[in-house]
Amino acid sequence: MSDNANIYLVCGEDPLCPVGDWVHRQLHENPRVKVVSVDALMRSFNELPLSPAILLIQAGDALTQCLPQFARWMQRWPSLQMLLFGPVSASDLEAFYGQGGCDLVPAALSNTDGLSSYWQAKLDTFERQAKVGRQKKQATRKLQAMAASLLAVEEDQALGASVQKMLMPEVALNLKGLTVAHDIRPSLMLTGDFIQYSSIRAHEVLFCLADVSGHGTGSALVTVLLNEQVERLVLMAAADSSLSVGRMMAQINEALCEAVFDHHVTCVLGIIDLRNNQLRYCSAGHFPHPLLVQNGAVQVLEAGELPLGLLKSKEYDAVQLALAPEFKLLIMSDGVLQGLRGEALAEKEATLKAFALGDSGEVEGLLERLFEVSDDGLADDASVLSLVRKVGYDR
Repeated sequence: MSDNANIYLVCGEDPLCPVGDWVHRQLHENPRVKVVSVDALMRSFNELPLSPAILLIQAGDALTQCLPQFARWMQRWPSLQMLLFGPVSASDLEAFYGQGGCDLVPAALSNTDGLSSYWQAKLDTFERQAKVGRQKKQATRKLQAMAASLLAVEEDQALGASVQKMLMPEVALNLKGLTVAHDIRPSLMLTGDFIQYSSIRAHEVLFCLADVSGHGTGSALVTVLLNEQVERLVLMAAADSSLSVGRMMAQINEALCEAVFDHHVTCVLGIIDLRNNQLRYCSAGHFPHPLLVQNGAVQVLEAGELPLGLLKSKEYDAVQLALAPEFKLLIMSDGVLQGLRGEALAEKEATLKAFALGDSGEVEGLLERLFEVSDDGLADDASVLSLVRKVGYDR
């Protein structure tokens, strides 16, 4: 097998269907493509020096033989695009996606002539993910190197803070009248708070706010794993609309348990569907509860589950709510509570509800509007994720 092949076409013993004939006709003479048997792939795949861009697998026997290798291949080649073609059963398709498969080649493409842009789109996706993977590996290496000297070296702390900033969104997300933005104020230079959000379809946004227990380097390193998991879930959710929020939360929990960090994580993970005006969310032990403001009232989203990283077998249930055309959703870390005046927890919760009801929800200056930050800084990391939708946009 050529080390320079970018696409591997894996055919089994089953006859080729019309889609398979089209795939083979399109690709078998392409210099970037290597047509291989399953046995040849197994013998040499893990010895390749460079990541393949696309692994194109025929449904049936070839898929059955390849499925047990998916996890190992994805661990080594996280940017690999694994595609499936041909007639496939529902159970095989579910297994394909569940193990990290990316896409089922549409049967309609078999009626097209010439080289389809479908392949170029998949190659472009590989290049984007490979670039992100390289950046992520660089960031992880910097954080790991920093952990050894973080105790006394202020320069390394500043570097770590900049790396963490790279892992989170740089700008607000705007989609169909919805604005998603965040603010994180670390109590130290590094933070155990993590926020991520991304559009997964033209009308859906996935968001996450997590709070890692403890402080310092250990908590900061957990956010690297959280970022890796959420980025992977964004790709999986974009490819599979049936992937539930509860299952996504369970996958993050499994990864944290397997990593055996000495930390647990509270987390709010959700998807906003702007076409159907729905919110699907899951809360893993997070407090304060998210606050949803719509129709002139504030609703405390009290649903909660066990924090992440404690019990690997834990299953998580999502809650679905109807959204008004205009709404405001504020999610905060528990460091915000410590910044509020008052001794009683009920008093602080009432303050948050009143603030959410009366405030614009705009992230810029939100924490300053909520409480006064002293020169001594914050006792704990304080973070806020704001999701605000206004009417009057062009649908």
